[in-house]
Amino acid sequence: MTQNNKWKGKTGGGRFGQKFLFLYFKYGSIILAYAVVSFVIFFYLLINFKATKIIYQYFRTKHNFSMLKSAASTYQNHFIFGKSIVDKFAVFAGRKDAYKLEVIGQEIYSDVVDDEKCGALILNSHVGSSEILGYLLKQNKKKFNALVYGGEAETIQKYRTESLGQQNINLIPVVDGFSHFFQIHFAAKNAELIGVAADRVYAGSKNIPCKFFGETAFFPLNPFQVAVKLNLPVIAFFVMILGVKKYKTYVVKISDEFINSDTPDMKAEKLLNKYVEALENILKLYPLQWFNFYDFWADNN
Repeated sequence: MTQNNKWKGKTGGGRFGQKFLFLYFKYGSIILAYAVVSFVIFFYLLINFKATKIIYQYFRTKHNFSMLKSAASTYQNHFIFGKSIVDKFAVFAGRKDAYKLEVIGQEIYSDVVDDEKCGALILNSHVGSSEILGYLLKQNKKKFNALVYGGEAETIQKYRTESLGQQNINLIPVVDGFSHFFQIHFAAKNAELIGVAADRVYAGSKNIPCKFFGETAFFPLNPFQVAVKLNLPVIAFFVMILGVKKYKTYVVKISDEFINSDTPDMKAEKLLNKYVEALENILKLYPLQWFNFYDFWADNN
């Protein structure tokens, strides 16, 4: 398949704009930045009407909100997303101590971190703010290898690599369909943690249809095939924004009962469906924090 051309995966603003943001968030007011975001969102919604309409339809058809509530939720959705970007730049700039993080299911994560013989596959999603977790939830027992989009802006990659390197996190850029698999196998062999987004399809990925909010959507099977092949436990992180500089993380163990006749692909599909179920459950709790700004339910296989 081809990569979804409705999502570019790259932070905008240009090199000068991004450097200015890092400088501002090192010294400037985070609350003032929230206020600016709340204002400029109105113009963004008008300029990017196609994406605005898609998110509006998400609230209307997937959550059955009224027209008025869907319109208000569309604004709130973009504002919360803007806040997550503000927070990401702030922690990039070294201000992680300004944030509070609550973790539900810490014992699940602790179990895989304490297991010296086996690594784990850690799933993240484009809900809430998964990336900020790397700065706020630090552990020194195992290296965390995070797959990231390799086409991201140079300035963003530089600051992110420097900051996450201090948190025992290694970034693996995905630049084509295969090269990163060698690093994944090496990390699994060393009983390390491997983080990957499980709700985006990429060039070269194998995608299968799943029932998601009552309709068909395509999800990548590859992460779950890797977990089955390497016999890795699978857990999902959902990092949700609670308010001003507050986050709540849900750690969910993704598992299923396999039978002797299950092929590796059948096992992978069962794990994928459990993940999709967990993703839907978290969005029922936090419907405003869905940040896939394209027609996710379109036939993108």
